[in-house]
Amino acid sequence: MPSATPNNARARPLLRQLLLVLLPAFLLLATALLVLTYRSSATMVNDSIHHQLKEAHDRLQILLDSYLNGLDGLLTATAEQSELALALSSGNPAGARALLQQTLEHRHGEYLDLLMLSRQGQLWANLNSPLYAMEHRQLQLISAPPLYHRWTRIELDAPFSRQVALVQRYPVIAPDSGEVIGSLFGGVVLNDNLSLLRQLARGAENFRVQLILHGKPVGPAYLNSNDIAPGVVTQALTGGQAHGQIRGHYFSRQPLLIGGEPSELQLLLLTDNTIAQQLQQNYGYHTLLALLLVLLVALALALYTLRLISAPLASLTRFAEQASLGQQAAFQPDRIQEFNFLGNSLESMVTTLQQNELRLAHLFDAANSATLIVDNDDRIQALNQMATALFEQGHGDLVGTPITQHFSPEQLAPLQQAIDKARRGHRVADVEARLGPLPGLARYQLWTLAPVFSKGVVTAVQLQGQDISRLKQAEESLQLNRLVLANMLEAVMIFDRHQRLVYANPAYTQLTGFVLDEMVGHSPASALPLAPDTLSPWQHIDTHGHWQGEVSFRSLNGTTLPLWLSIRILSNAQGETSHYVAVCSNIFVLRSPEPRATPDATQHNTPGQP
Repeated sequence: MPSATPNNARARPLLRQLLLVLLPAFLLLATALLVLTYRSSATMVNDSIHHQLKEAHDRLQILLDSYLNGLDGLLTATAEQSELALALSSGNPAGARALLQQTLEHRHGEYLDLLMLSRQGQLWANLNSPLYAMEHRQLQLISAPPLYHRWTRIELDAPFSRQVALVQRYPVIAPDSGEVIGSLFGGVVLNDNLSLLRQLARGAENFRVQLILHGKPVGPAYLNSNDIAPGVVTQALTGGQAHGQIRGHYFSRQPLLIGGEPSELQLLLLTDNTIAQQLQQNYGYHTLLALLLVLLVALALALYTLRLISAPLASLTRFAEQASLGQQAAFQPDRIQEFNFLGNSLESMVTTLQQNELRLAHLFDAANSATLIVDNDDRIQALNQMATALFEQGHGDLVGTPITQHFSPEQLAPLQQAIDKARRGHRVADVEARLGPLPGLARYQLWTLAPVFSKGVVTAVQLQGQDISRLKQAEESLQLNRLVLANMLEAVMIFDRHQRLVYANPAYTQLTGFVLDEMVGHSPASALPLAPDTLSPWQHIDTHGHWQGEVSFRSLNGTTLPLWLSIRILSNAQGETSHYVAVCSNIFVLRSPEPRATPDATQHNTPGQP
């Protein structure tokens, strides 16, 4: 076994060849990585800033939703106040204005620019900001079909420019009648809403935040960064791109969701060019340093590792080849711990596989069911001891023989169909087959077949059979017992432990006229009604365990017949009562002084007949 030492004669040629190949390869790799790093740094910066812009837009969307939800919650609470509904229904505008003033004094109410109340389609209370002209829009808002709890964008006339506002309408419901008696209107103006811009700017540090409608700014911008040239902003507004770069400035223009629905309102985020410059420099410097460090370390480790692993790798490869061929092989440890661990693990795995193979062979041979493996040519590849006992031949006489020669064509037909189905990849169960002639020497089996796959292809079929000969004999005995009961002249009734009828033979129907399906579950008194003057034998059966004697049976048509009745208790293995068996026969013939027809339950009485 060669050793993994630097002076190993077999390892040095391999090391020399590896060094001659790997050293130029590392140099070429380093050059390629430097070029790729230099060219990809700009792309990395772009992707990073675009990702920051998207995250900032998502944060601003969340802040806007929180801002509008706060206003919505405040306005909803105001509209649902019973005092406001009472003031509206009683015609108390002063009280309503006082309640609206309390709303404006709320923490979220200071953000409201528009707040008014309508009644019967007319403006009733107005607490709007005096900075905005709403007269020409009030009637339109009040008379429009109600869209409650939904933010609506409107444009207002202001002294110097047109204003854009978000307005929402809330119903005021009378608490006594439940009818809508008015509407509460609340909203914010977006043009000069610095509070809204401050809220949004909390999620966009180092960005210029600007609201846009139809490609034009809505109000002033909020600056979290240095001054940006107006031409850059103009290009970002007029360009058709949703994001991009202008003179080193990165921008993103995405629509905002109002109330969870897309709107025409957009958000413009714009950075200064210092971020791009800093990121490019940092990416360039750090990437070059990391690349050089990685290359140096990788080269040193590769040279050192190649010097150590040549001989142990050859030894490990030789051991693996011997193990794959099934030859006896043992791994010889060397001074490299990783290879020792790998070799010992491989040796342990080989030993475990061999033990498992032997264990599976024992399990296969010790199975209590006959097991066969048949190839695609219907030849037996393997079988266990139960299978050899089933065919009554030696193991060597069966392996390699076609399975068709051990069954007659009649016996093989259902099994052959199941084998063909298993070859198509299906599992087949409960296939009954027979060995031996009929009737005395026949042996019955119940087979289960499963396909054996190799690389996704069915290469064999496994058959497992259980001997069900005794079960077949038991079924035949049970069938014979049923025939005996069905053909007995005496009526037989079987009751459960609760004395409920569970079975009666045909003689019972002939004798009593009762149909079994109608009497199942009935008590003995209903299943076999006795004459009123006859004492019931069922009162003493649990004490003595059996009873027999003469009773008088009263049939459906009122006829009274003498019966000889025998009752016996059946007990289970624990000695507990499980069933009652009652057998009765018509003894009218025995009492008759001369032969005559025996009346049954379906015949009518004749004169002189008891």
